[in-house]
Amino acid sequence: MSLTWQLILAYGIVLVLAGLLMLLLWRPLINIFVDTFTKRLLTDPYPENIAEMLNVFKKVGVQNVLEADLRGNGGPLDRPFGSPLHLSPWDKLMLNPVYLSREPLLESAKVSTETVIGPKANRPLIISMPIMISGMSYGFGLSLQAKLALAKGADKVNTASNTGVGPFLPEERKATRRLIIQYHRGSWGKEEGILRQADAIEIQLGYGALASAPITVSANHISDDLREYLRLAPGEELIMTTQLEGARDRKGLKRIVEYLRELTNGVPIGVKIGATHFLERELDIITSAGIDFITIDGAEAGINYGPAILADDTGLPTLPALCRAAAYLRQHGLKKRISLIVSGGLYTPGQFLKALALGADVVNIGTIAVVVMAHLQLTQVIPWEPPTELVYEQGKFKNCLDPDEGAENIARFLTSCHEEMILAMRAMGRCSYADLSVKDLSALSPEVAQMTGAELALFPPGYREEIHV
Repeated sequence: MSLTWQLILAYGIVLVLAGLLMLLLWRPLINIFVDTFTKRLLTDPYPENIAEMLNVFKKVGVQNVLEADLRGNGGPLDRPFGSPLHLSPWDKLMLNPVYLSREPLLESAKVSTETVIGPKANRPLIISMPIMISGMSYGFGLSLQAKLALAKGADKVNTASNTGVGPFLPEERKATRRLIIQYHRGSWGKEEGILRQADAIEIQLGYGALASAPITVSANHISDDLREYLRLAPGEELIMTTQLEGARDRKGLKRIVEYLRELTNGVPIGVKIGATHFLERELDIITSAGIDFITIDGAEAGINYGPAILADDTGLPTLPALCRAAAYLRQHGLKKRISLIVSGGLYTPGQFLKALALGADVVNIGTIAVVVMAHLQLTQVIPWEPPTELVYEQGKFKNCLDPDEGAENIARFLTSCHEEMILAMRAMGRCSYADLSVKDLSALSPEVAQMTGAELALFPPGYREEIHV
């Protein structure tokens, strides 16, 4: 036998013996380790005890500790997907089913689900369900593959998707029959030939997770593909200003709305803002411009990356913003002319249906759509890389995302949500989303009852009126 084979045999015997030894001793070894660790944990004074971090985590919060350390590296903290805070108490609202006091909708009865955006526009946007894909941009956040998956998935169920603030993608336009193009605060993507291809135009004045803050994208964060789409010179950076050029007052905004309506031959023209406590003042100006829809982006909205202070500490949560915007449109007789779209922290069909009952015509989804799109494809990057490496333009694994598989995931998710919503509609005895109202809701807390106008579920209907008699 040669020396090489002798060495291999020796190594093999050693490994086998080591394995046998571990089989015999694994319980005693683990017991010694656990005993030693437990003794130190329960005897070391706090200044020397590893458990002192539990106190810090409990006091400050695990995420706050992590983000404080990241801030220690310098510069504003840019966090993906927006705020982790749950500010809107959707769980304090319940849908009201009926039994004999009013008939549930028979399983054979048809439920009308078609939704119209901009009913008074010359060319209204008609979708099959009141759920759309929110504006998420190519290049600044999502990859081309991800954008195509979202557009194709929405198209499969006859709803709409939104370009976001990125460059116009001819591939995205081909992937869907219903595309909303954002007219944003940047200088790109505003050529008339592009705008004429829109099925609706959303004038973007701000986000829920960013407010009206400016955006600067440095040259080293612009991929070669994005640079080519935008026709940027090498080293050139991108800037999105705080205000949309030409729309700094009531008259300016109206001129832009009229220009876009004429250019597109009457597709719906809307405005998107981040929710704010000054909402009614903003709506006074925006609705006077002759818009066809308004998009209110609540404080829980997502974003590709954004400063934590803007996502966590500015704006108005989605639920109160929706209630106030719907009340404004009703009080000013605009409900039948201006469609109300709401977005920000909406993830489940129950939340979608509650938003419709409170006055929204459509809900936009963003973060949850990206999560669903990736689905099992995440296994290509986790656990060693975060999901953004698969779906973002700067991600190292962006080319591993299959757009067609992502589109199927989106379509199945939207179909599932819609079917659940229809089931709840039948239980409530409603045959159309337009029939929904706050009467189909009850509130589990006085605060939510007062905010939404839903009756307090703790007492019988009309209880408050009776005790005042």
